[in-house]
Amino acid sequence: MGAFDTRDFASLLDEMLEAGRSDDFVSAARPSIPVDFLAAAGGQSAADPLAAAEYLFAAADAFAIEPEEPVLHELPSVEPFDIARELRLTGREKPDALDRIRREFAFANHPDRVAEDLRERAIVRMQIANRMIDDAKEAWQRDTARA
Repeated sequence: MGAFDTRDFASLLDEMLEAGRSDDFVSAARPSIPVDFLAAAGGQSAADPLAAAEYLFAAADAFAIEPEEPVLHELPSVEPFDIARELRLTGREKPDALDRIRREFAFANHPDRVAEDLRERAIVRMQIANRMIDDAKEAWQRDTARA
C-alpha cells in the first residue's frame, strides 16, 4: 500500500486480511451470525423485496401519528383592575421599580411570546399595562416636584 493509494476501503481491507492470513494463525472473533440471518433462521430472506415492503408497511402502521387537537388557551383578562393586580402596583413605586415591573410583565405577556390565538389579547394587555405604568411614573414625578 502506497502513501497516496486511491483504492476503496473494501479492497484495502481485503488486501490486509489476505496479508494477515497464515496457516498457524487462528482468526480472532469473526461474526458468527450469517449476513442473511433471516434466511438462516428459517424466515424470509432479507433480500426479498416483498418481505422488505411488508416490514416497512408494518412499521409505518406502528408509528402512525395522530393529528393533534388544537390547544385551547385560557384567555387572560383585559380588565384594568386585573392587570393592575397582576402588576402589583401600589402607587409608591419609584421609576426604576416601575421599569422593572414593565420588563417582567412584558417578558410574560408580550404578543411575540404568546400563542398565535392570544396575540390580539396580549396587545391589549400590554397597552393597558404600559399606560398604567406611564401614569404611575407621571404621578411619581408630580409628587416629587411638589415636595
